[in-house]
Order: sequence, then structure tokens, then C-alpha cells
Amino acid sequence: MRHLDPETAALLALGEQSTTASERAHVEACAACRHEVAELQETVTVARSTLGEAELQEPPARVWQGIQRELGLSPEVAPSVPPPPVVSLADVRARRSGRARRVVAPLIGVAAAAALIVGAVLTWNAASPRLGEQILASAELEALPQWTDSTGSAELAQTSTGERVLRVSLDASATGDGVREVWLLTEAVDGLISLGLLNGTEGEFIVPDSVDLERFSIVDVSQEPLDGDPTHSGDSIVRGPLGA
Repeated sequence: MRHLDPETAALLALGEQSTTASERAHVEACAACRHEVAELQETVTVARSTLGEAELQEPPARVWQGIQRELGLSPEVAPSVPPPPVVSLADVRARRSGRARRVVAPLIGVAAAAALIVGAVLTWNAASPRLGEQILASAELEALPQWTDSTGSAELAQTSTGERVLRVSLDASATGDGVREVWLLTEAVDGLISLGLLNGTEGEFIVPDSVDLERFSIVDVSQEPLDGDPTHSGDSIVRGPLGA
């Protein structure tokens, strides 16, 4: 008994109507060919559920540019992953010869290329989570008298997009009510700016471009009561100057 050739099996998996009645009848009677068609159908189902049957367009250059910008990569460091090929199932179905194997392979290739791009980004993020940043200053935060067992640190960085970020870490005993707030103070403590609440022991805070860090150079973490008063409570836990 002659089995189906690979192209015919692939066409049946795609649901093509161009196959003959005898070919379809053979699949019904032949367990080996039926198994091959079923496996191809699973592949097609996965590909369609991921990509659909719409025309696949080559991604524009700004896609890689965005990835490079987010990771702080120079153009020379960008991975040389070729763009997914442009494939149209509608065009492929119009051709009988050489069609089935060439349909499934590009679909798998597109999915593999997309997975490779995502995997590369995740790998770089895991290896260098702050790639492209510049550390501008840091501070050791010392405990104030009423919080003698507390310690802290701060790091000021500039991201690849030019944004300034203050990262604060605090080790202090827990209290009952109240919250902890991060501030920037002047050396004379005659001016202050709130950056936000510290949830847990670590936090990141955006420093607005309008803030003059030459003037507001002291990092302060305070204990604030839940009294609705936005001003500093005067109960500072740790404090320290930013320095290179």
C-alpha cells in the first residue's frame, strides 16, 4: 500500500480542499498516515493560535531601536537576529506544489524568532538589570538619636533615558501606626522635598529635573503619623549626604 507523500499530508493538515477523495479515504484506512496528519494538524493549530492567519509584516526598525534604548545598548551590541519572514497563508494555499512544508516551517520560524528576541531581552535584563545607567552619587544614611539601631543607604542614578532615580534601602525596627517617607533636604534643613512613601525596606523614587541636587543634597527617611499632615513630622529615622 502506497502511503501519502509529505506534501499531501501537509495539505490535509491545513484543511485544503484540493486533495482527492482517494487520498482522504487512504488516511481514514491507514493508521500511519492518519498519525502523521494528526501531528501536522497539532503544529498548524499551535502556529495559528499564536500568530493568526493575518499577513505577517516585517517589524520596523524602531522595534530593535526600542529594545536597544531600554537596555542602554549601543548599535554595535545589538543582537543580529534576522527579522521574521513575511508569510501569507492565503498566498500559500493558492499554490499546490511545494506548499505544505513551506507553510508550516515559516510559521515555526516566526515563533522561534520571536521567542529568541524575548529570550535575549530577558537574559540581558537578568544579567545587567541596570544596563546603561550612570551612578551619580551615593549616601550612607546614619541613624538619628531616637533610632540608634537603624541603618540605611541611598544611590542616585541616571538611566539611559536621562531620568534620575534615587534608590533607598532602610533597616529599621518596625513600629505600629504610621508610614515612612523619603525626603531631600538642604544642608541647613531650611528646605525639603518629599519624594514619596517607602514601602518595606527598599524603594525607587524619581527625582524631578527641576530639583537642584546641589542644594537638596541630604537624603532623609522619616516616620510619619497617619494624621493627614503632609509636612515633615520631625521624626527622622536615618539621614545622610549624597556624595560622589
